Amino acid sequence: MLYFLLFLMGLAGGFLAGLIGIGGGIMYIFILPYLLNHLGFPQEEIVQLTIANSIFGTMFAALTGNLALLKKGEVYWKQVIPIAISGSIVSLLLLQFYVNTPYYKEIEFNVVVIFLMLFIVWRTLSQVKITRKMNDEKKSTFWSNMLVGSGSGAVAALSGLGGGTVIIPILNTGLHMTMQKAKSISLGVILITSAVLTVMNLFADRNFGEQTTGYIVWPLALTLSLGVVLASPLGVIVARKMSGKTISYIFVVFVLIVIIDKLIQLF
Repeated sequence: MLYFLLFLMGLAGGFLAGLIGIGGGIMYIFILPYLLNHLGFPQEEIVQLTIANSIFGTMFAALTGNLALLKKGEVYWKQVIPIAISGSIVSLLLLQFYVNTPYYKEIEFNVVVIFLMLFIVWRTLSQVKITRKMNDEKKSTFWSNMLVGSGSGAVAALSGLGGGTVIIPILNTGLHMTMQKAKSISLGVILITSAVLTVMNLFADRNFGEQTTGYIVWPLALTLSLGVVLASPLGVIVARKMSGKTISYIFVVFVLIVIIDKLIQLF
């Protein structure tokens, strides 16, 4: 039953990744702490394990989403690469010197997620009535790419959300990109950043038993990823038939679910 529940979360996360472009991490950080506690992993490292395995599932969500977008010719590597490079650097530094240390505990994790989610809800709702067109788009610069990448990398390392929660609002509201293009760029950046973080988590000097490598818990990570791979392409297909406004409202609903869950854990 435990792994079936995780598989369902993988399906939901994969669908959201394809639909919204956030990588699916919202569902993963919602369920993984409960499962890791239930399986008896050390309480003091639940946060690190949650982030690592969420990023692992996010990597597969982004991979399958990008494959679907590639077939449609909607992958924007020119914007993806510079954002992903700065995002990878920032996320690696945070993971090495803060997140994967005893200083980053459950209360810090929950506070980071809550404040991040509240900001995203406010920003999304304040911009939801604005319709972007391709000719409205502002040209990105080196510094704007660095800003977007650094923000997404920090979010990925600190929360396990993949970074799309920062990339999409900035590209859509700051650079006036359409929601569809912002989502595509987000998935490309998430793929690269999450792959880099996953390699680092695999080589982390931790031993939790035979079924783990570093911070990756294989039964959880693989079950989650199976659901992701199956559902992510469907999310991309559905997203092409929906308006950006509808996608934004769906996004907000799932963000609110995470906020409520983290508030319950915090208090």
